Amino acid sequence: MEGNWETRLSGFKKMASGGESVVYRAVCDGNLPVAFKWNLQEVSSAAVEAKKNQPPLDFSGLARTLGRGILQNREFAISEYVRGVSSASLSPMPASVAVKLLRQMGQTLFQMSEGGIFHGDLSPENVLVDPSMKPVLIDAGICGMGTPRFAAPERFEGSLATEKSEIFSLGALLYFWISGEPLFGGESFSAIENSVFQVDSYDVSLRLRGLGKVPLETILKLHPLWKGTLRKDPEDRFEDFEELDESLEIAESELSLEDSAEMREKVSLWKENLALSIREREAKIDSAPEEFLFPASKAETSGTNSPGRGNFRIKILLSGILLLSALLLVLFIFFLKPAASEIDVVGQSMLENVRSLQGSEGEDVFLQDSAGAVRGIMTDVDSVSVDEK
Repeated sequence: MEGNWETRLSGFKKMASGGESVVYRAVCDGNLPVAFKWNLQEVSSAAVEAKKNQPPLDFSGLARTLGRGILQNREFAISEYVRGVSSASLSPMPASVAVKLLRQMGQTLFQMSEGGIFHGDLSPENVLVDPSMKPVLIDAGICGMGTPRFAAPERFEGSLATEKSEIFSLGALLYFWISGEPLFGGESFSAIENSVFQVDSYDVSLRLRGLGKVPLETILKLHPLWKGTLRKDPEDRFEDFEELDESLEIAESELSLEDSAEMREKVSLWKENLALSIREREAKIDSAPEEFLFPASKAETSGTNSPGRGNFRIKILLSGILLLSALLLVLFIFFLKPAASEIDVVGQSMLENVRSLQGSEGEDVFLQDSAGAVRGIMTDVDSVSVDEK
């Protein structure tokens, strides 16, 4: 799906902007919605060409990249548009929902790892939830360390993303989803880094208990997950995604036993909030002003006549014709002074021409007023003719 993006993309509506990029919803080939992420930092064309040669990431649960390019010396990436909202706006969420989402994400990451591919930035903002409650990963393949509050300790030391580092990030993500706040605090980068490196001293279950948001019986069922994810040494974490999935499956099964009216109400309210958030997000994007990132799309749009603009031009044209006709008639009357019978013939012809110009209901009133003006002129003509006689 590569190439000719300047003519294939239109209808840019801004979705989000940050310090590193701006994201738009655009339309490809006139009907396909896509996400257009435009980086703010300038890059070389060689770097983008190298990425173009990489095979597209096509996994279930991952927004597929459709193409890349350069606009104003800044790289852009086009990916599948996901009708959903960031998981960051859906927290805190019921533990049963959080575990289910995390298990689905783990299965996607397992498929990616089989091909030697890792996400690199598993954070709440990079997980979208669609109307069917399915998580969709975006912005995969980050080369840097990712979001500090959700990065494994070894990532602060420059290590590349691995299966073990992804498992750590999933543990931090699960805690955020359930508690509504990040596990690792701090206002500065160094403070967050220090907090991450002290993870072995944390009693995550006790912290959850202290927040007073999660019942004790639920906290106990989650305890094995923290022991296998939130550990400083990668060797102390789950062996791989398969072992993580086994632990998540056990937790999901045990949490399903909490089938109380109160729990069902919490899950129902969360689902309603998800649906409402998606509708509000789509409405906000729809109401955003259209931007023209490519000159070709702006020229094409500006050259297209809308019905309203076409009607306005027709009215202007008719107005000019009628005014010119009236002026010629006045000059004809006062300077050439034709016979009354000839004037009657001319006037009648003009009225018939005016009627033939009526093209739409929206212009009837305008034309009727103009025809009335001509009849007034004809009345004056009759008066002049009588006086002359």
